[in-house]
Amino acid sequence: MGVQLWWVYDILAVAVLLICIYLSGKKGVFKSVITSVGCIVGAVIAVSVSGAVSDSLYKTTVRDGNISKLEKTLIDTDISSYMGNALEGMGYNVVVSTKKLDEIFDSDKDVDEQLYKYMNNINGKVVDDEENFQKNLLECYAMVMKRLISDDVSKYAVETASRKITDGDVDFGSLIKQIKDSDQRKDVARIISDDYIADAYKNVIRLVAVTILFVIIFIITILTVKAVTAGQRETENSKGSHIAGGICGIITGVVILFMTAVILRLYCIMGNNEMLFFGNEAVDKTYIFRYAYDFFKL
Repeated sequence: MGVQLWWVYDILAVAVLLICIYLSGKKGVFKSVITSVGCIVGAVIAVSVSGAVSDSLYKTTVRDGNISKLEKTLIDTDISSYMGNALEGMGYNVVVSTKKLDEIFDSDKDVDEQLYKYMNNINGKVVDDEENFQKNLLECYAMVMKRLISDDVSKYAVETASRKITDGDVDFGSLIKQIKDSDQRKDVARIISDDYIADAYKNVIRLVAVTILFVIIFIITILTVKAVTAGQRETENSKGSHIAGGICGIITGVVILFMTAVILRLYCIMGNNEMLFFGNEAVDKTYIFRYAYDFFKL
């Protein structure tokens, strides 16, 4: 969705709230209270339980498959060639020697520092100040990681790994040394699976778990309301009851709005729209919807 259509999200938020207020006001306070409590309980349970569920399911159903695929990919990986191409694309007008990169990666010295010294020595001049170079180097590392894993994992996982590198949350320089060692392919595959891409898969699983758990509890709540009020004559026709029911509808609407944001995030990820999940400019411009969207950055 384009940035210029940011208002659609706020219209959606207002529509959800108004519908819930109307339906709850029509039901009366008794039914509305039960529905509101059920929504709150459902959301709390769904969010609380989903974390453990996602962690467990990732380890038992996804992790081993990712490790196996990545281990096979690493067999044909020439990391020095990958890095050479990425470094030459940094805009410093240099030609990089893969032989020299091999020496850097095989040494015991810090990779980042050695690369900075090497890039400055290629043409005999400083290519950049160290701070800017380090920022560009992280982007370079991210490009290499994308090339390394893009055929084996989801786009969302690729973008997650890339962001971890550019944010400095992981030490890709050290990982390169291990990639160079053919005896550590299994270990490297485990590191990538656990430290670089696990969060992406866990987030997807958690969003699915939150949605399913909430829907189940919400259905149970609706059935409970019907069961409790079955055979009873409607006695909540007073104006006060309808007003109180409408107030309860605000609570229900807020919870439903949060769940709508969860479903939207899941839709964006499954549709490979990584940028919308990471921070959509249209959502950021909204006055209402962004609070629900940001609340569920699981």
